[in-house]
Amino acid sequence: MQRREWVCMLIGLVLIMGMAACASQQLSPPPQFTAQPIEKEMWTQKADHLVFVLDASSSMQEGYNGVEKFALARSVVANFNQTMPGLKVNTAVRSFGHDPGVSRASTMALFGPADYSRDGVAAALGLVKKAGGPSSMHKALQQVGADFKSAQGNVALVVVSDGKDMGDAPLAVANGLKAQFKERLCIYTVLVGDDPDGAALMGKLAAVTGCGRTLKAGDVASGAQMAGFVKAVLLSELKDSDGDGVPDASDRCPGTPRNVSVDDKGCPLDEDGDGVYDYLDRCPGTSRNVPVDDKGCPLDSDGDGVYDNLDRCPDTGTGVKVDQFGCPVPTATKSAIVTAEGTWIYKGIHFDNNRAALKASSYPVLDEIVQGMKQQPELKVEIQGHTDISGTHAYNMSLSQRRADAVKAYLVSKGIAAERMITKGYGPDRPIATNTTGKGRADNRRVELKPTY
Repeated sequence: MQRREWVCMLIGLVLIMGMAACASQQLSPPPQFTAQPIEKEMWTQKADHLVFVLDASSSMQEGYNGVEKFALARSVVANFNQTMPGLKVNTAVRSFGHDPGVSRASTMALFGPADYSRDGVAAALGLVKKAGGPSSMHKALQQVGADFKSAQGNVALVVVSDGKDMGDAPLAVANGLKAQFKERLCIYTVLVGDDPDGAALMGKLAAVTGCGRTLKAGDVASGAQMAGFVKAVLLSELKDSDGDGVPDASDRCPGTPRNVSVDDKGCPLDEDGDGVYDYLDRCPGTSRNVPVDDKGCPLDSDGDGVYDNLDRCPDTGTGVKVDQFGCPVPTATKSAIVTAEGTWIYKGIHFDNNRAALKASSYPVLDEIVQGMKQQPELKVEIQGHTDISGTHAYNMSLSQRRADAVKAYLVSKGIAAERMITKGYGPDRPIATNTTGKGRADNRRVELKPTY
């Protein structure tokens, strides 16, 4: 009976071993990982030295969620390496445990201490392909202290392990590292597996320095999660109080409203260079060197609706109707006939036949023109003389000029500034009626005033 029981037990043991072997063969590789880039503009480097301690002891051969724990631990470091921004940081990768075929040493330097190299760290992880051996985390931590004995600056230590079968030795060494580096050391732990004692140890290790943190491997599985962890270990977020993407230390325009486009100094854009930021500018595109108001619009000092930089009559009174140049729109007097071309014909201005002397009958109309020009002090005019076709062309050109000059002389005598008037004789060249009738020729013998602005 005893022999039969022994045989049954042996068979059961074989079956259990077989099932364990099958289970180990069915372990899957770590999940696919896609690194998420870290934009460095809003971050500053806080660690000068980065150390990875990787558990390659025999307990890491076990499966966890269908993946070998060692493969999962190695992927954590590999994913961290893929996510790191380009930093100048002194880096080391150290393992402990190992399969005897890899190394019989209790701890082994895989990389550094040396300047960080993404390819170098990746190659170093390939040196340990198989876990095995004792759980000698404390010796690896002791060696970290020796490796960085003379290091200056801040040290970030990342321990990836299941924490299993370690005892209290790692915690004692961690306290020694704290004493060695003081406030310059932060310890971060990543737990692989679910061993309760291991979880407790990893939590205590991270708590030693006060600035570290402890996570589980599943907490850094995605690209976004790993990016967050990398930032926590290596970077400090720069303060940006107004949220414009420029750190406070470099921001020359603190307090910029949210969602306002800014330059690299944190100041809102001013694309037309008028001194008023685009988001406040109601007149974008104002030419440079044009004085503007606080809304970015060119000044209109006389309030006539024409900006100063375009206003040819900058002192127009309020309420005066102006043209596109800011000058008062000329108003014809009552005796004028306004043509389609904007000239004013005065038929009441008479001359003796073939002479340029004004008749006395012209004075009332001329005095009316004087009054109109005095009421419009900005008004300037061209006085135009016209004739019919009687006589030679040369004579009529001269006569029309002399008649225009006679009108100007009268207006000057009544107080109108000479510089407000120019004269021009057009002779018979601009008829307004036929020259084949007496009436038509009489209509063509005329004086016109044309406002020059």
